Amino acid sequence: MNDLWTGAMTLFLSAAPMPTAQEVWQADVRIETLDVSVRQSNLAIQVVVTSDHDDDARGVRLEVLLPVGVGLVAFPTDCRPSPSPVANLVGRITCDLGTIPVRGSRSVQLTATRPPAGGGRRISAFAASDTPDPDPSNNHAIRSLP
Repeated sequence: MNDLWTGAMTLFLSAAPMPTAQEVWQADVRIETLDVSVRQSNLAIQVVVTSDHDDDARGVRLEVLLPVGVGLVAFPTDCRPSPSPVANLVGRITCDLGTIPVRGSRSVQLTATRPPAGGGRRISAFAASDTPDPDPSNNHAIRSLP
């Protein structure tokens, strides 16, 4: 009886379809550009976030950190100032960029006041996505103010 049971199980298991490998989504989100220039008495900040690799980057977020004393003058509707864990040290702007297709990009334009004398002199940008990123080393950029 055991041989019959073992034979039936072997036949059943070998006839069952083998599961296919689960597809892994990957999108290399990166900061392509972080430019800071002076326009009149304000800073013009442009950040370009690009998606490379095999799949669309979903749920892309951009965070820009401004030095202390720099005020936000204008920003797109998909961006919002947000409290910073170190609020007395930096200002923080968070942008929800949605989905960026493969080899696509999104540009964000910000206008900010110039820092007071003796204030911080650098701006940082960080990009992240809900899609796994095979190379997170290019997800941030830092620029000195002009």
